[in-house]
Parts: sequence; structure tokens; C-alpha cells
Amino acid sequence: MRPAIRGLGNRISGLLLPALFLLPADAPPADLPAVPANRLYLATGLGFADLDRRVGVAVPLGATLVLDRVRLIGSVSPLDLTFSEGTGGDSEFYRPVLGSTLCVDRKTGRAVPDYWCSGGTDLLRSASADLGYVLLDEVWIGDQPGKLYVGAGQRFRRPRTLYGTVGLWFDRRQRAAAGARLSVGHDYVNLGVVWGFEARRLLP
Repeated sequence: MRPAIRGLGNRISGLLLPALFLLPADAPPADLPAVPANRLYLATGLGFADLDRRVGVAVPLGATLVLDRVRLIGSVSPLDLTFSEGTGGDSEFYRPVLGSTLCVDRKTGRAVPDYWCSGGTDLLRSASADLGYVLLDEVWIGDQPGKLYVGAGQRFRRPRTLYGTVGLWFDRRQRAAAGARLSVGHDYVNLGVVWGFEARRLLP
């Protein structure tokens, strides 16, 4: 199961930057209204996580607040979900080499399909919150201007840890946004993309 999750993580990593630009292209600036100084987005994401040496796929669900006048970007994820390799594999099968894809039947000594050694998939539930300061207000990637920020946050369980974060946030001026971020803490690494949808558009 671990090689399969690692393979999925590699595919996700390869799609991180292209995924930022799935939103429609901007119209010419003269035709667009000014971006509000304060913006609240409902946010979701997809990424690659390593939690206490367990590799998984991360899906945060929460909100992101952008405060241009004070150059702050804050986010909170009441549901920070990670799908990782389970630990309850069948004792009849084992891997003779740790980390390999070879799975062997203890009774016959024969190789069997790799997934027979899998412990299934565990869903790790947590929550997190962080605050970042915008170092650069316009970092251009292609024709997209983004905000480069650094900050710190708290993950509240599995594992509970403080973490540092660095990220890019792209306002698209169509009440939608996207970003990419890397967070690193004790036994915790998360690399992923985030999509935001302006709350005023989605809520009455």
C-alpha cells in the first residue's frame, strides 16, 4: 500500500503548479473591479503529507482570510483529513525487505500480490490554523501575480505540532483564488494546493 500511496503522492506533486491555473483566465485589468482589501474564502485543498513517517494524501477543509492592508493571510481548517496507509495488515503475509513491493505468503514462501501485505487505508482526522505575513505582494508565475508569504501554525492532533509554512496565494478577481503551500513541523510535512471560493458569492 505504501508504494501505491507514494506513487499517488508523486502524481499529486507533479500536478501542484498546473492545478493553480485551472480557474478561468483574467480579463484585461481595465475591465475588472478593484479587489476588496479584506476577503474571506471557503477553501479546500489536495496535497501530499508525511505524518510521523506515514505517507498519505491530505485534504484540508476550511477557510482563508486575506487582509491586504496589514499584509496578512490566515487560514483555519476545522477538518484536516489525511488518508494514509493502515497498520493492520494480515499476519499471514509479510515483506521480507522493508519498504519493498515484494509480498510473501508465510506458509508457502511464494510471492503474492503486493496489496495482500497492505494494512488498508486509515483516515487521520485533525484540525489546524495558521497565520502568514506577505513578504512580496506580486510574484509573477507566467501571467499570474501571486502573494509570497511565510508564517506559522498549529496542528492540533495526529501529530500535535507547531509548524512553519511558506506559500503562494493567487487572487483571480473573479471571487475565486488558488494557492500552493509547504508546511513543516515535528514529524509533519505537508505540500499541497488550495482552492478558495469567496464566501460572499457562496453564502446569502
